[in-house]
Amino acid sequence: MFILVSIFLPIIFFIAPINVIAIQSNLDLSSAQTSVGKRFAKVFCDAKREGLDSDFASEYALNNTYLKFVAFPDDDEYLDNLWNFTHNNILDNCGEFVDINDLKDLELFFKEEGLIASNRELYLPTFENN
Repeated sequence: MFILVSIFLPIIFFIAPINVIAIQSNLDLSSAQTSVGKRFAKVFCDAKREGLDSDFASEYALNNTYLKFVAFPDDDEYLDNLWNFTHNNILDNCGEFVDINDLKDLELFFKEEGLIASNRELYLPTFENN
């Protein structure tokens, strides 16, 4: 029994999405910047350095960061601040690999995903107990 638990427990934690509830009253923007913005910029820049175009790099970054699993407050200023932080990280880490059009497209992508994260309950299926 212990062996089964020790095998399946890590798998469950790996598969289960990280549900970070970002309630505006107790959310620290710097935590989101570190856990989402910084990580997104790093993964995006790594993908750009490997030669991926910006569309693939942004999808790759989305699928390899917490942006896909967090819930943000429904606040445009919050998303703007998070994007500005992420944007600056991208410029600092791989600015030579992106141009202004790439950044504009990436901003739209990032904010669209942030909007989804702000309304996570609308996009997740609901399960009823019978």
